Amino acid sequence: MRAMVLSAPETSLQKRECAHPGPGAKIRVNISACGVCRNDPHIVDAKLPNIRYPFVPGHEIVGRVECAAVLPPEGSARA
Repeated sequence: MRAMVLSAPETSLQKRECAHPGPGAKIRVNISACGVCRNDPHIVDAKLPNIRYPFVPGHEIVGRVECAAVLPPEGSARA
């Protein structure tokens, strides 16, 4: 899978191929768009403590569930 990765504080994000999470993952989502939240620029600028690098920012996503351990009924709300 592809991800934008921050390798160290105050460096540029780099597009990388990363390993799939594997069998422990509960769902796999095909991401269409990803936004950044207010904290992500602070992480890039090393203004937040206790961040483990490499770091993949962006948790505000739009996508489709490709597979899941148990899919909810069609038309139901999805978390």
